[in-house]
Amino acid sequence: MNATTKQHVANVREHFDKDKHLVFGYTPTCGTCKISERMLDIANEILKLPITKIDLNFHPEYSQDNEIQSVPVLQLMSKDKEIKRIYAFQSVPYLLENLQ
Repeated sequence: MNATTKQHVANVREHFDKDKHLVFGYTPTCGTCKISERMLDIANEILKLPITKIDLNFHPEYSQDNEIQSVPVLQLMSKDKEIKRIYAFQSVPYLLENLQ
């Protein structure tokens, strides 16, 4: 693992010291990911949760370790433990309801 890869992996764990935070996994060629990211940004303007956005193309180990099945994916986390996982970002109100 080179220094750049280690830096990317460290970024995934950036907020693992926080009681509640989000990890948003996407790929740049995913059109649904772009729409979902915008909905998440709007919801998070209200929630103000720490968020880490990761291009899963650069994090295959994270994807495998967490059994990520598709993108986009949003993990609601408490420290390093997953509380909830969302694949279908139905609407901003849906996100607000599920992330509070």
